[in-house]
Amino acid sequence: MDPQLTTAITLTLASLAVTVGYAAACWIWPFKACRKCDGSGKRRSPSGRAFRLCRRCEGTGRRLRAGRWIYNRLSGIRRDAR
Repeated sequence: MDPQLTTAITLTLASLAVTVGYAAACWIWPFKACRKCDGSGKRRSPSGRAFRLCRRCEGTGRRLRAGRWIYNRLSGIRRDAR
């Protein structure tokens, strides 16, 4: 086999494995920890004395993964098209 063809096949299979792995992770674990509040759901107020709910995750400490968000949008479009 040609070395360039072997490299191309290897890169294609590796990218396919990463894509399938991320899709499986989005299916099994649709949420991730919020990066703004580190998953606690609370942020310090501007004065630094009190805590407030995180605006990004609305106090849950969890955010929907990008892949799962895209899947939900596409399935909603498909559902509405029927």
